[in-house]
Amino acid sequence: MKDFLFKAPTKIKFGVNATQNLSELLSPLQAHKLFLVTDKVIEKTPSFQAMLDKLMQDGYKCVVYSDIIVDPPIEVIDTAAGVLKKSESDLVLAVGGGSTIDTAKAISMLVTNEGSVKDYLFGGTKVVVNHPLPLIAIPTTAGSGSEVTASSVITDQQNGIKLSVTHEYLMPLFAVVDPVMQKGMPPIITASTGMDALTHAIEAYVSLNANLMSDSYAEKAIRLIGENIRTATHNPENLDARGNMAIASVLAAVAFVNGGLGAVHGIAQSMGGVAHTPHGIANSLLLPHVMKVNLIGNIEKFAQIAKMLGCQTEGRSVREQAELSIEAVQMLVHDLRIPSRLVEVKVTKEMFPLIVKGTMEYRLLAVNPVKIREEDVYKILEEAYE
Repeated sequence: MKDFLFKAPTKIKFGVNATQNLSELLSPLQAHKLFLVTDKVIEKTPSFQAMLDKLMQDGYKCVVYSDIIVDPPIEVIDTAAGVLKKSESDLVLAVGGGSTIDTAKAISMLVTNEGSVKDYLFGGTKVVVNHPLPLIAIPTTAGSGSEVTASSVITDQQNGIKLSVTHEYLMPLFAVVDPVMQKGMPPIITASTGMDALTHAIEAYVSLNANLMSDSYAEKAIRLIGENIRTATHNPENLDARGNMAIASVLAAVAFVNGGLGAVHGIAQSMGGVAHTPHGIANSLLLPHVMKVNLIGNIEKFAQIAKMLGCQTEGRSVREQAELSIEAVQMLVHDLRIPSRLVEVKVTKEMFPLIVKGTMEYRLLAVNPVKIREEDVYKILEEAYE
């Protein structure tokens, strides 16, 4: 058994209507003025307004900042950080999906660390030295897992790439996981973010960095997603399914914080910078094709994935069982009614060279279960195209 260091410092508060009892978390932190980071859609939802009303009733001063966009670029982050500094708030509360939480992580850091977020991106000139403002993350999607991770993904529009600020200080103090906050998600968002979580779990499970503890988180996440994602997508008022997906997202994120990711995320992150493909959609499109390439790297674990996703594996060889895991993922994509071909999301073959270039620069390719070559990425893109 290999040695490992397991990281899971974020405290997690789970419960239906948990966002109506935030004072029990805020009081020990001696926070008085809160900076709420969200987007224009979430800001108008009844669940957000109910949470805001309760916070003000409990005596907190609240500043709502809702100029958040998907795949936030450097300029948006720097502007938001300036607003946060001027507000003189003493705690940041992020309410939204991965882009919102990533924005909140970055601006909380920039309040106590000088410069532009560009300086702190991978390959930049600065490193995070000072602890950010305290951050509490409330996810409204069950997918990114950003509420328990140490990274903030930022878009560098000038160079057409996505990069990240990564430091353990960026991990939120608390993640408040309330299924009620996720009830209003449209089916396409539920499905695509859920597939993002499944990708996290599968990539962490077969990663070269996987260990006994990260495997246990990944396994439970895969089972929960296989059992609940269809119901959560097509019966969005089902709080049991919503709650199980929310927990699965957290489990999958903890798994990849410790086990790492791989080629799916390498290609998807590059594709997001080049073609602006939504991250969850990109992952769901690419996952079965990357699994096909990765199969030989860990046939036994892919066979276990098939079982976790409910495949009938009795009487089949280990190789046949492993191949069923790919079919199970393809069936999920079909049942969730989300795009299954790159041509459907306006990725063109002319974009392939740039996507491949960005993929090969992805640092976590090193822990992918097989060594990924440029020709592998081209083949994956061709097979996913149409």
